[in-house]
Amino acid sequence: MIQCRKAIPEEYDEIIDFINYVFSQNERPHDFKKLLPKLYGDSRNYAGIHYLVKEDDKIKALICAMPIEYNIYGNGIKACCIGMVSVHPYARSKGYMKRLMKEVLTDIKNQGYHYVFLGGQRQRYEYFGFEPSGIQMEFSLTSDNARHGLTNTDCTPVKIVPLTTEELLDKAYSFYLAQPVHAHRSREDFYDILSTWGCVPYGIIVNYEFSGYLTMGPDGWIPELLLADKKHYSAVLKALFTYTGKEQFRLLAAPYDLNKINYLQNIAETYKITTCESYRIFNWKQVLQAFLELKSHLVYLSDGVLRIGIGDNVYEIKVRGNVPSVHKSSKEADLAMTELTATRLLLSQIGSYGLTDYTGGLAADQLNCLSSWFPLPLTAIPVDCC
Repeated sequence: MIQCRKAIPEEYDEIIDFINYVFSQNERPHDFKKLLPKLYGDSRNYAGIHYLVKEDDKIKALICAMPIEYNIYGNGIKACCIGMVSVHPYARSKGYMKRLMKEVLTDIKNQGYHYVFLGGQRQRYEYFGFEPSGIQMEFSLTSDNARHGLTNTDCTPVKIVPLTTEELLDKAYSFYLAQPVHAHRSREDFYDILSTWGCVPYGIIVNYEFSGYLTMGPDGWIPELLLADKKHYSAVLKALFTYTGKEQFRLLAAPYDLNKINYLQNIAETYKITTCESYRIFNWKQVLQAFLELKSHLVYLSDGVLRIGIGDNVYEIKVRGNVPSVHKSSKEADLAMTELTATRLLLSQIGSYGLTDYTGGLAADQLNCLSSWFPLPLTAIPVDCC
């Protein structure tokens, strides 16, 4: 008998054994209890966010659909990260994953999620309505950059310490919650979230005061670095080279991390701007509204009115005095595109180039609005993902 359904708590150990087996077959050995303690640690049981195909009561295919709630300057966004997409090597080509993905996406949409995202081969997931998008920045900082660029920086007031005590974790958690843009993380899960994908969290002490935190992978990958004061970047990064003895760090920055971006672009060896995931948008009105408001805190948006057709719907966007509003409209669109195209053109850095194919009939003020409003600063912080 073949079943396609959500998992139950009693299947949790079986789920972990299955994903460890499948991913260890395809790549290096995997131990998801260590790689994703926030989901698979010994004290966890998140079976209910997993979807299974079972054949004769054995798991043959599996998907994790992990909810993430974002606070974006007071706007609530419900997102879902899809991961652990896996099929038993002896059960491939049976259509199990297509059936399971359809089940998952229908359920997620019915639960009112605004968008869903995942990583993986582009064309494979285009069949399910996903398109590579979002914006992620990565800066490469070498010991030579520090030696020549931070020569006169005094890093002796800085101490890098493992983020292990409850007192330090409380302070780091308060720093995190103070951000105007952040995903919901419970205090209970905070350390395990920072430990995602083998990362190790550290506290940053400057002049004997807690001044921020970071989490770092074994290869010098730093997906999250928060400082109380931007003036501490130089001393903290110089101290980090001394503390770790590493030759290079790769620091990620969200498109709204202006202090970090503006500092690192002046000292980093290289940088790159990439898409971060593949996205499928379920609620365009809410996504456009929330991320236009976020962008209005980063740059001043041009005043104007523009109707954009996305799939079967038209959305009228108005901006007055840097205040955007988005409503569905029954009027004709000024420019129209499919949902896949809109995801790529409106939500990724390279999309602004592709928009030129759709702007032939637009007036000068409408073109100015397009270049001012888009791309939107959609991103995903890796430690929040699965």
